[in-house]
Amino acid sequence: MNRIILAYSGTNAPQAQQIDNQLSRIGIPFEHQSSVDGNFSTSITNAGEPVLLLVSDNFLKERNSMEGLLDCLSQFPANRPLVPVLVDGVDEDGKVVKTELDRMVNLLHYMNHWQTAWLDLSEVYKNAEPARKEKLQQELDVIRTIANQTGDIITAIRNRKMISFEDFQANDFYRFFDRFELISWHDQYKNLDKQSQAPELPKPEPKPELPETPVTGGVFAPEPLSEPTFKEEEPIIPQNQYEPEPEEEPALRETEDTASQSLNYIEQAINDAQIWIERGYTERGVELLKIAAEEYPDSQELNDAYQKALSALPPEEQAELHPMAVEIEPTEIEVDSDTNTETPEIVEPEIEPEQQIKSYEMMGDLALDKGDYLFAKYCWDRVLELAPNSTGVYRKLGLMTAEHLHDYRETAIHYLNKALLENADDAEVNNCLQSLMAEIKEETPAPKAESIKEDTKPESPEQPKKQAAPKKTTVPKKEAKGTVLITGATSGIGKATAELFAQNGYRLILTGRRKERLEELKAHFESEYGNDNMILSFDVRNQKAVDKALSKLPKEFSEVDILINNAGLAKGLDPIHKGSLEHWETMIDTNVKGLLYVTRCISPGMVERKSGHIINLGSSAGKEAYPNGNVYCATKFAVDALTKAIRMDLHSYNIRVSQVSPGHVEETEFAINRFDGDKKRAKIYEDFQPLKSSDVADVIYFMATRPAHVNIQDVQMFGTQQASSMIIDRSGRKS
Repeated sequence: MNRIILAYSGTNAPQAQQIDNQLSRIGIPFEHQSSVDGNFSTSITNAGEPVLLLVSDNFLKERNSMEGLLDCLSQFPANRPLVPVLVDGVDEDGKVVKTELDRMVNLLHYMNHWQTAWLDLSEVYKNAEPARKEKLQQELDVIRTIANQTGDIITAIRNRKMISFEDFQANDFYRFFDRFELISWHDQYKNLDKQSQAPELPKPEPKPELPETPVTGGVFAPEPLSEPTFKEEEPIIPQNQYEPEPEEEPALRETEDTASQSLNYIEQAINDAQIWIERGYTERGVELLKIAAEEYPDSQELNDAYQKALSALPPEEQAELHPMAVEIEPTEIEVDSDTNTETPEIVEPEIEPEQQIKSYEMMGDLALDKGDYLFAKYCWDRVLELAPNSTGVYRKLGLMTAEHLHDYRETAIHYLNKALLENADDAEVNNCLQSLMAEIKEETPAPKAESIKEDTKPESPEQPKKQAAPKKTTVPKKEAKGTVLITGATSGIGKATAELFAQNGYRLILTGRRKERLEELKAHFESEYGNDNMILSFDVRNQKAVDKALSKLPKEFSEVDILINNAGLAKGLDPIHKGSLEHWETMIDTNVKGLLYVTRCISPGMVERKSGHIINLGSSAGKEAYPNGNVYCATKFAVDALTKAIRMDLHSYNIRVSQVSPGHVEETEFAINRFDGDKKRAKIYEDFQPLKSSDVADVIYFMATRPAHVNIQDVQMFGTQQASSMIIDRSGRKS
């Protein structure tokens, strides 16, 4: 280690110098990087050294420190420490401004600051002379980018395990030595004479490498230490959702209307949380219930839901779900004893309700742009709770929910009806509402004949009374040929494959995120084919959920003969410079990590028994890349490589490993998932005949039922009208 970069806002130079003076006493080499020096973020990223970052109110409101900071935090190498320390800021009057980042109100405070800065500069731009407008436009672009990224920047700082200045100083700067892998220096620092204070020093020049000999002059320096190997920091993954914290209740809810709105919010909060938990985002779900329960402490329903969700987790996870509460003592700022000896007044940032409303709406708009639809819904719901008569918010909520959140269609209808009260002539809202109601009507099953009483619906004399259809009897259970585990069995290829194996007498373990569909499949297979089935509802992206579900299978299902890694998806179709980070993470977590998590749980049993077959669902996108397919193609290339590597690892244990790589396949949810529920964009199969999910299922079944000495390693398949990923005859469907 040559040095540690000490990075800070220029306003916080006294705190930075205080740290330098204290720790340089034993030879810790700091190089200062102040935001006033220019190219702040670039300098930090390119320095090639670990960074101690002082985050203050001034820092978060300063253009030079915030510009490019998100890229810096995102790209900072994982093997180099970057440690954020919260320090207090100072306002123009010299008063201490407390810096806090642990609550939603803090995020709103800084988002509102940058939003206001952009609006103010926009006014200047409108009234500026033409000669100045080009330069002002560049500045507007920078401020707008910072305003859009503020939430992600604060989330990235929190994810770097930020610490308060008080904790940073505690126990002779123990946290500093620990985080920078210099713990062996800590004893030397503690042994310094605590009464000996280092003199005030000017800002130092870059210091040389750690000294190889003890420093003379009365201050002990430790013997040379071997250069430390830094612990890997958790990689920064920009998040589209800032986990909100409870806010102060804006006002007492006294009227019937506000009581009704509160009830709707409670129901929505419970519903939202359940969706997060079912999809594997347990932390988000439990945190959302916690927030709602704190906002409505008198709601027994909310408290019960929160306690139930929390108690289902292991104790260590329960502790993790409570975000770190950072209490920061005022930073000591030196003052002239002849002029002022009083403790500086601490300014607590406050946000007016109007600013909260504006910031929540802006956060919702940004979340919509990023494709984070549940968070957009949360933000806009908060707008309506604070200001029920906000114009246009019901419209945005209704259209977005109807298009992207299919689990909330009834809620979307509520929003759309509210929007029509604002503007009854809104054609787009009317069309969306009618379409949504028609969908729900189509999916509602007709009432069963036996449930209609004779005296309520007399039959016409012209029509003879129909005989009731005999009840279907359940097929007797029979001995299974083997046990097959299929991931993503609730739709498409997974569902078609499950049907084929069930027809042919196999015992099935069906997994997926949608429990209701799994239950329907189980009942259908048992009544139609008489085979044993087990359903497991979990998201393959959640390693803990996968391990919990598959590590303790019942005895009769414990020996999996065939594992079909079918779960996978595509999200988005954008060029790399416009791609959604959330889409990328979803594809990588599902298509690659999900496959690995399940295989890691099941393969040891196959190795122990020296038999088994693993079949992975690849794609033609794993054989040839195509424009705008970037990350999806990368995940399927990974599946192709993993299949080959797993086969090499397991062939000596008599385990077969195969892959099916289809091109376009209809009767699946591939297109609707790729385009986030946009049914118009998802209509990509109308002008040619692609494969059907049953075609792929046939190939999977054929692979699995070859003699034990035969391993069909890979099958790439297209519809006849598709020659490659990019070459398709779209002249119409041909039989």
